[in-house]
Amino acid sequence: MPQSSHHPIMLCQPDDKKSCGACCGLYNWHDHSRDALNAILKLQTELFLSHSNYDNLNSYRVLRNRALKNTKLFETIYNCEFLGFIDTDHKKVGCMLHPEVTGSTELRNHCFYGAKVCNEHFCPSFSCLSTTQQQSVVRSVDDWYLYGLVITDIDLVKEFFKHIENKIGESIKEKNLGNPGITDAFGSFYRLKQDWKFKARQNRLGKYYFSEAEYNIARIEYGKEWGVPPSRFDKILVSLESEFSSLDQLNEADIIIDEKLTRFIRVYSTAFIES
Repeated sequence: MPQSSHHPIMLCQPDDKKSCGACCGLYNWHDHSRDALNAILKLQTELFLSHSNYDNLNSYRVLRNRALKNTKLFETIYNCEFLGFIDTDHKKVGCMLHPEVTGSTELRNHCFYGAKVCNEHFCPSFSCLSTTQQQSVVRSVDDWYLYGLVITDIDLVKEFFKHIENKIGESIKEKNLGNPGITDAFGSFYRLKQDWKFKARQNRLGKYYFSEAEYNIARIEYGKEWGVPPSRFDKILVSLESEFSSLDQLNEADIIIDEKLTRFIRVYSTAFIES
């Protein structure tokens, strides 16, 4: 949970409805489904709380490692054992050692990265996404699992904005993001990240696929497979971990995304006229 006055939105902990733990290795598991990650977070939270004596953290580590039933996706990314639910309703994930959570002195030096790195690290989304793009996710996604997947997927967010803004001929106005219809239209698109019907069988995380200690960027072989040029939504399709067995499936995917785009533009244009 880094703190900085240079960023108007604290993407790690934007509000009391959700948060992101991606930089702590939240999604770095072979099974990174919602159920699997919920089980890991619940396990770590309950075990940690049962070791209220912070001098006994090694015992917690041993029990946690014995109880885990998942394997890491990418070996060189650290999966922090101190990531857990930091609220009673299990809506927010975060550092269980953070002073704001423990009410105690700084304990993050017990973790792999240490307090200094944890406090000063800001993921690329802080600098690569505009405030309006960040707000589009924060306002429309109120769920820790989906929020973390979307806010860290820079290509997914920026490409959607690019297509929208090319169509309407101007930048999206941040003042209009408070419109319920616009919020819902953003949410409808971002939910594709978890509901995508063409998700690859290969174990991927966004546009990346993993092989032993290496990761690569996935590509859709349009010309090789079907003799067609790349989809205009190529970066979105890759971010959604797409895998197609036929040209018909590819065409259907393009239609789905185009429908999300058309819906958003219709809602946004109406809000703009009324504003």
